[in-house]
Amino acid sequence: MDASADFAAYAWSRLPLVLLFAGGYLVYQLMAATRLTDAFVTWALLRSGGRAPAILLYVIGVAAVLSSFIPNAITVLALLPVLKRLDEDFARQGARGMTTVLMCSAIYGASIGGMGSMIGSPANAVLVGALDLFKVPGRESITFFNWFLWSVPLVVMLVAAAWAVAAGLGLPATARGVVVRLACVGEECAATARQRYGGTLFWLYMGFWVLESVAHEVVPGFAGAAPWVCLAFTALFIHLLFVRPAPASAAGQGPLLRPRDLLSAVPRRGLLFILVLTALFAVVRWLGWDQWLVVAAGRLAVGDMPTELIFLLMILAVVFLTEVLSNTAVVAAFFAIAHFAASGHGMDPLILMVGVSVASTCAFMTPIATPTNALAFGEMRGASLWVMFGLGLVLNLVAAVVLAGWLGWVLPLIY
Repeated sequence: MDASADFAAYAWSRLPLVLLFAGGYLVYQLMAATRLTDAFVTWALLRSGGRAPAILLYVIGVAAVLSSFIPNAITVLALLPVLKRLDEDFARQGARGMTTVLMCSAIYGASIGGMGSMIGSPANAVLVGALDLFKVPGRESITFFNWFLWSVPLVVMLVAAAWAVAAGLGLPATARGVVVRLACVGEECAATARQRYGGTLFWLYMGFWVLESVAHEVVPGFAGAAPWVCLAFTALFIHLLFVRPAPASAAGQGPLLRPRDLLSAVPRRGLLFILVLTALFAVVRWLGWDQWLVVAAGRLAVGDMPTELIFLLMILAVVFLTEVLSNTAVVAAFFAIAHFAASGHGMDPLILMVGVSVASTCAFMTPIATPTNALAFGEMRGASLWVMFGLGLVLNLVAAVVLAGWLGWVLPLIY
């Protein structure tokens, strides 16, 4: 009886977090249904001026912003038509070889954006569960708002690093002086009334959860009322999405979302690559290679070495393992390794476990690292595997150093 009561109390206290992630799913559905992502991509890329280095920066930045709140695959799907058109435009002007670097830019931004918010990656949800499972001190201090305090500067740094790698090492010499004319993406240049309504609901969602996080910090006793407040907001949000009529447009009328909008189409070639990737992961899992690799990598943190080196080695291990294994499987195993390694070396396990979660989104090197990578590689015909591998290897190493340095310094100040 006591155990069931304790579980019920725990579930009730964590209800706001469950509603946060559930609402994030609805947010990406409304963005996909209204094609709000298309409007945002159009707005951003038209400001690049058509110059190749600037286009790469905008592609990385747009992908990072979008994938902070919607799944990486949806972000890449929104960008693929743009990338193909840009690739054709560059080729017509004699700048060949842009296919791979355009594809990689979208992948880099989508992966980096996964660490941008608490709902940006499934690994972050697994992180919260692991922190609760191991009863890590300080886990209650992680909120939707204070996540941005360290993640936004980190995303900016990694976007800059990804752009330096893409534009400095991956951009063909023939494309550096080429300027392409960017046309509107989607049906029109200006956002429709329906898209503006969807944008309003997006900011309503963001504003509520930021205020909810701040209230936890500054309003005494708010934690007890938080589940009721979050339930009320979620009910209102669902009403605005599925019941209240949205402004009519050429795309449709009635509520912003309908049940049929919850289904998204995936391009055939991309789907084929994802199916191959799933089969590969299943074989690796069946042979037990994933467990062997994780255990072997976990031994890096054993022994007498500086805590900074342990942090760096742990992040490097996660970054490179996610290139060949499912990132969710890697973090699920590495959270335990990180917890025990931190306890054995006098480190704060919360800092190390957050580092593991963030590092798992850095899959820059191979098309089999994530379904998103497979989707992009499958759809961008002519992309070079070796160029992708080489650029991704450099960015993996740079990202690991940035993650270890930034997180090791800033997380203890916040948590």
